[in-house]
Amino acid sequence: MARCHVCKKTPEKALRCSKCQKTIYCSSDCQKKDWKEHKRSVCVKPAIMHKLDKMMKQHSGPGSPMASLQMFEEAAWAERVRDPQVVPACDGCFRRFKGFPPRKDEDEDENTPDAGDEFRHCKKCDWTICEDCTHPLNQGVAFFDRPTNTCRCPTANFGVSYCLSPPCYLDGDGRKPYHGDRHPPMAGSGYSEASFEATERKCKTCGVVARHLKREHLKDAVPGIV
Repeated sequence: MARCHVCKKTPEKALRCSKCQKTIYCSSDCQKKDWKEHKRSVCVKPAIMHKLDKMMKQHSGPGSPMASLQMFEEAAWAERVRDPQVVPACDGCFRRFKGFPPRKDEDEDENTPDAGDEFRHCKKCDWTICEDCTHPLNQGVAFFDRPTNTCRCPTANFGVSYCLSPPCYLDGDGRKPYHGDRHPPMAGSGYSEASFEATERKCKTCGVVARHLKREHLKDAVPGIV
């Protein structure tokens, strides 16, 4: 049962913050007491995330050009997973890997820099990248520019389940974010003990029994930012 964020009582009729739609109060008085702190911490959403929400609603409906492109992309990747081949170029930056010949269709020659050796490969979705594509400065914003260090798996990244780490807006398959269970180690997670559920339960993603982050934090962009 949800409790008031301020007085910790169980309200007869819960009130939610109209902006973040996450924090619960039992009365307008409790909400007013919390507003000064709330608007500077929990109730913060980067402008880029608002822009993302609007864009996805406008351009990703059935029959839209984006939906058609996504269907074509999914079909191509399904075939690649079904019949894996040697990957000649980085899926993140599209540069050819070391040892592969220049691609004439890309106007490459012997002087065109390559991406070096294959650095990371997901055995499940076949996403393969070079070392440069793992660097933080090369990560884009999901949906606008696929994060190169994020593979195509919806619940894990290169075999490591997202439920083991704190929320991050980059997590997901590059198109749909991961908002499932999270049970990171409490120390260093960026969350206080009060942010975790009181009792242990089985994770719906990996099956591990642990204390999970409360539901209101699962869509945080990063710890502390909704």
